[in-house]
Amino acid sequence: MENQQLVITFGDEQLKATIEDNATTRDLIEQLPMTITMHDLYNREKYVEISGLAVEETNISHYSKGDISYWTPGEAFVIYYKGNQEPLNGLVKMGEILKGVELLANYPGDIEVTISS
Repeated sequence: MENQQLVITFGDEQLKATIEDNATTRDLIEQLPMTITMHDLYNREKYVEISGLAVEETNISHYSKGDISYWTPGEAFVIYYKGNQEPLNGLVKMGEILKGVELLANYPGDIEVTISS
């Protein structure tokens, strides 16, 4: 998985994310490419339920802007486009969008997203 990235496409935008080497991320990559409808929550994150991803352990207890995580209690794949170091239990960090994540704020409500590697 070294140097592998996720490509997240929505509207006319394309974001690239670095990824973590963990069981959850590897499990997601095996299912790519996928086109999903992500929902907005609290004007800070886009999420979609993806049941059954492997989880060895939750590895963080907070999220930051740009983080891509799997929230285990709700089996949700989440992209955080606002916020910084906010506490939230049950997260597995899957990766990070280093540039442009704030563009998701321009797409309120549900949005169709394609994820590829």
